[in-house]
Amino acid sequence: MSIVRDDPSSPDEGFAELYAQLPDATDLSPWLELAQAAAPPVLYLGIGTGRLAVPLRAAGIELVGVDSHPGMLARLRARLPGTELIQSRIEDLDLRRQFDLVIVPSNILCFADRLRSAADHVAANGSIAFELTNPHWLRAGASRGVRVQSFDGNGARFEVDYKLSDGRTITQQAEVPLVWPEEVENWLGRVAGLKLRRMFARPDAELVDSPSFYVLAGR
Repeated sequence: MSIVRDDPSSPDEGFAELYAQLPDATDLSPWLELAQAAAPPVLYLGIGTGRLAVPLRAAGIELVGVDSHPGMLARLRARLPGTELIQSRIEDLDLRRQFDLVIVPSNILCFADRLRSAADHVAANGSIAFELTNPHWLRAGASRGVRVQSFDGNGARFEVDYKLSDGRTITQQAEVPLVWPEEVENWLGRVAGLKLRRMFARPDAELVDSPSFYVLAGR
């Protein structure tokens, strides 16, 4: 079993290798619907190796992609030639332009400095949509393949197992602050001056049971 970490200060090549081997997403909701309703291009933060970006582009969505991991971007450039891709940590990002829609389909905006930087790239009448890990789900023990190692209500440390097609198991370690659904509205305003427009779970789950939940916000 190999262990990888998402560490922007010291990118782990194994982390990029893991994500490059995961199959592309087939369920593009809610990202495709949001992107189709927005003026192009869409700013995608944490674009990775293209598991979601490649099918979004195939569906006609013009993207500007940002990721801090050079290995992720090297793989994605080969898959999406001609797409504008930028290597930067989100908290350091300054593109000097704003977008009608910013999407972040992972739990990386749970950090306040990243949320503020992302919000700075949202146009006056634009939106930001992102995904957060659900503390209720972690507190309940998560699910098979996810091991919660510590949980204190403000943060959690856990491991996620991925079984690859070649038979290997790769484990990702994560340690993150937690944002509770009940606190999202106040947190958005306090941290980044954003207003909550909509918060919802995955279609097949109630909010308290969903492994993650989605936030749509604007100015």
